[in-house]
Amino acid sequence: MQNPEHKQRSLLMLMLVQLSTNFSMGIIAPIIGLFVRSQGLSMAQIGLIGTASMLGWFIWEPIMGVVADRFNKRWMLAGSLILTTILNWLYPLADGFYFFAILEFTKTSILSAYSIPVKALAAELLPAQDRGKAYGRYMTIISFGGMISPLIGGYVSEVAGFSLPFYLVAGIGLLGLLAVFSIKYEEPTLGEKTTNTSGFKELLTRPVLAIFSVRGLSFFNAGFAGFLSIFLNEAPQFAATESQIGAFFTIVRLAGAASRSVIGDICDRVGNKPLISASLAGMGLSYLGLIFTGGLVPMYIIGLIRGVCQATSDTSMMLQLISVMPKERSGLTMGLYSEAENIGGLIATPTVGYLYQNFGANSAVWLVTLMMFLNTGYSYLVIRDKTEPLDIIDS
Repeated sequence: MQNPEHKQRSLLMLMLVQLSTNFSMGIIAPIIGLFVRSQGLSMAQIGLIGTASMLGWFIWEPIMGVVADRFNKRWMLAGSLILTTILNWLYPLADGFYFFAILEFTKTSILSAYSIPVKALAAELLPAQDRGKAYGRYMTIISFGGMISPLIGGYVSEVAGFSLPFYLVAGIGLLGLLAVFSIKYEEPTLGEKTTNTSGFKELLTRPVLAIFSVRGLSFFNAGFAGFLSIFLNEAPQFAATESQIGAFFTIVRLAGAASRSVIGDICDRVGNKPLISASLAGMGLSYLGLIFTGGLVPMYIIGLIRGVCQATSDTSMMLQLISVMPKERSGLTMGLYSEAENIGGLIATPTVGYLYQNFGANSAVWLVTLMMFLNTGYSYLVIRDKTEPLDIIDS
């Protein structure tokens, strides 16, 4: 068993890796949609580019889950960070639908080797006692990495064009490499590497499948994410500039970072289920705000609500998963959890793009709103407390 002090130090190193990555990715978060739109692509084409992005996750994350249980997670992280840096240098050269689609598919395929080891290592290294409190504080610190960067990305793109932010991301993303190889964890033994037949059966419990399905449906929210900056820029009730959109995304991240530690404590006290359902309802309300309000101040208030609700959703769902999953299959579990997200995104992204293109922005927003409210009720019905029996579904 790993020394608690070593686990704490490794968790700190993992935190530094995610801090640098969140900061770098936050730079392009508010501008990627605007950059693609500036190349003359239609909303339907942007939806298909989003589908290509989700397809990369869909294909590779479950595979990376199996790989993470069998091989060295540190090398997976290092390779992903290096390849992503190279890829970010190519984005300013993109000038058409197929170029962007290939870039997005390649990027998410590579990032699959980052996202799964990060989630698996966090699940392995977090303390069992007061896990919600520890996870909330962990995610709070990580979130600070992406708070200011959207504002930087929006400002830099407005002043110097869309290319410079991608070059900044390429350089900053490499900083995480300095911490990767300081992460220590219990690597699988030779026997564990060669036995994988029971892994899926161990995961087929009602609580695990319940959180998988709720998470997948919640990713209809991600289906609109690629269009949000475009909507805020083009919708007459907002007509936001790149800097204002950057400020919006900064508020989203600031609200999320400020609330995560409190959310973790609440999960420890009242359980994960109430927060899962409440966060989904809050996200639905934030989408109604996009339709029925206008102006900068309401836009920023919507960003505040979205930040708190997204942080609540991410934190409570992950804690629910960790509480019911088989601990020895962390990589496979996180791979399948991410696959549930991908399925939701694969359905949502082209659907939202089609509605946006052919029936207007409000039709797309109404669809996502409806799905958030439906998932609110569904989550309340199917999520079970960890004290309930974990019966295995007959195969």
